[in-house]
Formats: sequence, C-alpha cells, structure tokens
Amino acid sequence: MSTVTRATATVTEAAVPILPSGDLRRAEAFYRYLGFRVAGRGAEYLRLTTGVIELHLYLVPGHDPLANSAGCYLKVVDPAALRAACRADGLNCLEVAGSGGYGETVFALVDPDGNTLRYGRAG
Repeated sequence: MSTVTRATATVTEAAVPILPSGDLRRAEAFYRYLGFRVAGRGAEYLRLTTGVIELHLYLVPGHDPLANSAGCYLKVVDPAALRAACRADGLNCLEVAGSGGYGETVFALVDPDGNTLRYGRAG
C-alpha cells in the first residue's frame, strides 16, 4: 500500500481566475464600471480587485471574443442589486438556467473579450 502526501496551504487560500483579453485598456474600463480597481498593470497583464475578489487578465493579440469559452463564478453580497444596476445602464444580463446544486447563480455578464462572469450570492 502506498502513502499519498497531500499538499496543503498553510496561509490564506484563494483562487484567482486568469482570463484572456485582446485589449487590456478596454477590459480595464469594463471592470472599473463593475467596481474593480487596478492592483497592478504591465504591458501584457492586468490585475484587478474588488473586495476579496481578484481577477487577472493577460493580453492575447488577435483574441476572438466569439471563440472564448473562459469564465468564472463571482460571489457578491447582493447580486440582484448588481443585476438591476447593470440592466439600468443597458448591459445585457444573461439569465442562467439552473445552478446544478453548486450554488445559486443569479445572472451572468459577458465581458468585451467574451469571458463569462457568473454572479451568485456570497455566504
């Protein structure tokens, strides 16, 4: 019988989605609208945060948003209020059918690079 050692984090654990972008300035403007701030920026990389959420975007020249299947799930305090504000500003908020038992997805947005942001309730 073999023994398997499991690696464990000894400090705070977190996962940070790294999403593709064809235009980091356009992506920055979109995410600033959603309440993110720039935590770091290079010529080909952008780090964004809001509260405890952190997203990274990397530059892909010639990126095709219509061929992008990347995305992430964001837990926020009041996703219904965020959806209402986005809709009031004319953003297309997608309804998500069923959550598959993984938590309630309230709605989704697709950023200008084709990354799908699914929003659900934190907690």
